[in-house]
Amino acid sequence: MKKFLEIILSVVIVSILTFMSYSYFKGIPSFWNVQFAWSATLLLCWILVAGGYYHQGWLVHKEHNSREVSIVLPTTVFLVQCILFVKGVHYGDWSLVFGAVIVNSGVVFNLYHILKTRRFFF
Repeated sequence: MKKFLEIILSVVIVSILTFMSYSYFKGIPSFWNVQFAWSATLLLCWILVAGGYYHQGWLVHKEHNSREVSIVLPTTVFLVQCILFVKGVHYGDWSLVFGAVIVNSGVVFNLYHILKTRRFFF
């Protein structure tokens, strides 16, 4: 029950802070008119996410153990990045296209090592 309440509290806190931030920034045109800066920042963040997946994959490879690692999250991230890739191509947003490729390369590396330690491959 405590974990459930912590999850709900996390969702409520993030929702309130997001609403407050949006309410503050929605009236500032210069904040919304810096698309290149937002795209570059987004790409940098995706590089950091990919680095996390490469690191996790390397730890699984090194320890030959993936018991504590779920394949649900990286699989979901892979699917989300595929959607963002298509959206990026459609809208011509290079940060979504390159971000999807970068993140999915880390996710594939991670999933490969998880599945390899679980003897999914020969």
